[in-house]
Amino acid sequence: MKFISDEEKSSAITLSDMEIFVFPELMYSLVLANILSPRIWAWRELDTFKNIREMRPKKRLQKLRQHIMDNYVFNLDLNTWGLTKQQNELKRFAPFLSPDEIAKSNALFGYQGDVYYYDIDIRRHFGLDKYDGDTIPYWKTETVEAMDAFRHKDGYSTGAGECVSLAGLYAAAAFVVCGLPLEDIYLMATPLHSQNYINVDSGILTNNRRLVTKAMWANGTVISSQARRALEHERVTIVSHVSGFIHLLYKEASINPEVYGKFSSNLKEYLVPPKDAVDQRLVVPRLPDASKVDFINDENPLNLTVGMDYSEIRDYLENASSKNRTAALAKYASRDMANIEERPFISAALNRSPVSKEALKGLSQAEVISKIDSLVNESIYDGTSRMAQPDEVWNFGRGDGAEKCLLLANVIGGDEIHITSSTASLVKNNQEIFSAPCVKSPKNKIWSLKLD
Repeated sequence: MKFISDEEKSSAITLSDMEIFVFPELMYSLVLANILSPRIWAWRELDTFKNIREMRPKKRLQKLRQHIMDNYVFNLDLNTWGLTKQQNELKRFAPFLSPDEIAKSNALFGYQGDVYYYDIDIRRHFGLDKYDGDTIPYWKTETVEAMDAFRHKDGYSTGAGECVSLAGLYAAAAFVVCGLPLEDIYLMATPLHSQNYINVDSGILTNNRRLVTKAMWANGTVISSQARRALEHERVTIVSHVSGFIHLLYKEASINPEVYGKFSSNLKEYLVPPKDAVDQRLVVPRLPDASKVDFINDENPLNLTVGMDYSEIRDYLENASSKNRTAALAKYASRDMANIEERPFISAALNRSPVSKEALKGLSQAEVISKIDSLVNESIYDGTSRMAQPDEVWNFGRGDGAEKCLLLANVIGGDEIHITSSTASLVKNNQEIFSAPCVKSPKNKIWSLKLD
């Protein structure tokens, strides 16, 4: 297994769209993190999914779609996760991709795609026209727990998530709840969108919260037009699968080449309009070219089956994490602090939570402490080892003691966080300045906040 850098580990924790673009293995690590979530396994006990495994695969997905439609909305608000600067991101990722390569393939760094995107003006479309040209959103992909937590945020009555979050949720739930093999589920990312192709019947696309069948793809409705937009106007940057990935800009691909060939053929056939379709336009997907990459995967494959229960999958992925990068990074995407080192988590928390820094800037230390102390004393993550980042704590108005301490350090700084069996405290200049009740049990009980 190739070495995993601290940059990849911390990126698996924050899971921004840009981080997934640079480190494509993270896309499937999100799926695995959701598969490891008790939240999705609890869906199997809901009345709406009773006897779902006895239904036809298409009907199972329709049941899942309705549940997602009822419980989540699409969110791409600029202020949810805050803003950052193009130059900061380009400098950060320069060791992995050149600025020129990023600009050619990423919508927030210069890519415009087809004439359609020139017409709508990308920055105005996203509400960025009121900021200087170097400002871009820090869009983060959410785990199912963070998606659920939007219920606690002003203006939301249900969960929410952006396109990659919804694609990751669909992929995990199609496996856990619907019992569809992971081998039949493919995630696709374009510069501006993410959706899945599921090899069921004549093919089904997920598109944000909706499902699009082959007939719907070509029926000429507004919904089908919206679903067609990415594949009509954009190149596919990443295809992610349980066997690996292929990326438009990388010369090596880890996806099984036979699997990728089958996917390419199936997707192209799905996009051919039925003879009786209101729309006969043929879309030819611009997929990463298999002839221009070397297919190399020296890792143990992931063999998760629909017959496994939760504990079997958890133990399997734990064992696989020493031999499979995607499984290893899934522990970071899960924020499983009992099984990962805290340094990447702290680095992500202190450097990549702009929304909480912006919200509390200009306040005195006493005022910041008071506001954080007043937040609800509970984590958005279940159990004792998974922990939230500062922006999640602030956005959703709740956090366990250790999470509150990290939020405070994000805003005013600090030297160490001390965690006991009942409290967590922040130490700054050799003085305890804040403490709160804590039930989380990370691997280490004293966290150094000095990252240099």
